[in-house]
Amino acid sequence: MHKIPKLYDEYYIKKNDERNELFRILADTLNIKHGLYPGSFVHITPSFFIPHMVYIDTDKRCKKFFSDKLTLDYIVRKKAYDESPEIRFHPADFTSSINEKAESFDLLISLYSGFISKHCKKYLKKSGLLIANNSHGDAPLAYFDQSFKMIGVVKRRGNHFKISDKDLNAYFQTKTGKPIDIERVEKTMRGPAFTKTAYAYIFKKIS
Repeated sequence: MHKIPKLYDEYYIKKNDERNELFRILADTLNIKHGLYPGSFVHITPSFFIPHMVYIDTDKRCKKFFSDKLTLDYIVRKKAYDESPEIRFHPADFTSSINEKAESFDLLISLYSGFISKHCKKYLKKSGLLIANNSHGDAPLAYFDQSFKMIGVVKRRGNHFKISDKDLNAYFQTKTGKPIDIERVEKTMRGPAFTKTAYAYIFKKIS
């Protein structure tokens, strides 16, 4: 019987929150080969579908997890591509500089971890993609960042995901009808309530 890395099993498999289909769709539909995942904890699901992944987190358990041969062996068993997987881990705060080349990633992942779009966009290639959710307010921050253009949303129903580019103007409209106060979003790390929401939002880096 093949072993599963303990932390991944505890936090993602047992909680039914691997999000396999999300990363399969991103990799296949958008041709993603190199991804950067700040604030990842031990969520290695992207490596099952994206061959070159870099993870960043400050949790002290992560260093041992990513250096454990069991982790890489598990990714090798689960991968959906032919090439050998490459993973790197930085035990660092993503708001500080990390030892990665600027404009070298196809995908920047911002899920539940803060203002990744602000601090890590320099690592994203021009025309590279950011996927961000509204947790911690990063999606509205990216929406108003002139470096990015929203090109789609991710819709979720249970463990099923799909990408849509329909009616994008309907998103980021506040329930109060008032403009989004970006200074408040940055201060509180919370986005306002919107009339229409998605699981996550996809932005293209345009400058």
